[in-house]
Amino acid sequence: MNNDNVTIFIFGAGSRIARETFKKFKNYNIVGFSKYSKISEINEYKVLRFKNINFVKKTIEETKSNKIVLVFMETLSIPNLIINKSQRELEREIKSNLLNPHNIIKKILPILIKKKWGRVILCGSSGALSSAPGISGYSLSKHGLLGYNKILSKEYANLGITSNYLSLGVFKSPLSAKVNQNYIKKLLSDTDTKDYGDYNSVANAIDFIIKSNYVTGSIIPVDGGYN
Repeated sequence: MNNDNVTIFIFGAGSRIARETFKKFKNYNIVGFSKYSKISEINEYKVLRFKNINFVKKTIEETKSNKIVLVFMETLSIPNLIINKSQRELEREIKSNLLNPHNIIKKILPILIKKKWGRVILCGSSGALSSAPGISGYSLSKHGLLGYNKILSKEYANLGITSNYLSLGVFKSPLSAKVNQNYIKKLLSDTDTKDYGDYNSVANAIDFIIKSNYVTGSIIPVDGGYN
């Protein structure tokens, strides 16, 4: 595969995991979208402010690459027990983690279909799939994203568009810093490596997905053997 012919579009490009992962990529064209207020401070790759979905579509339409990769790394978790969980909190998590990726994918799918090639990479977490007290909205939305991944694959893999779900472990990030640290210690103790994740492993998994035509509808764990 000619890497110069591949452009990766990252959503949530201002996140720590995105910046640390994609600074490892030297041979792909990379464009990030972010709502981050100081995108000028993101220097790992080119970043555009996320104005609206039509702006995203226009940007992707204008790329000269025949191979388009969409990576969704934006995530939102509002810790709260179910008895205290407000509908607004739940709606915010579902919108950020599930509906926003859907709306972008729906808009970009015609472009991928025309090119007869596409990669959709949805990022979740193994902790969200196993669930834990206080993360009902986060877990619910990531489970929904997992189902969405499988349906997307079934509908479009035969057109050259694959969809895969990266199930990530615990990485040092502002998000993990907000979570109860006793819970973080428990997560780490439940991994085989007993340590935080490394970003090289995420980069390698993404590179593998990009280069693999026959890998789709899958859950690919990058979680240190989380049990």
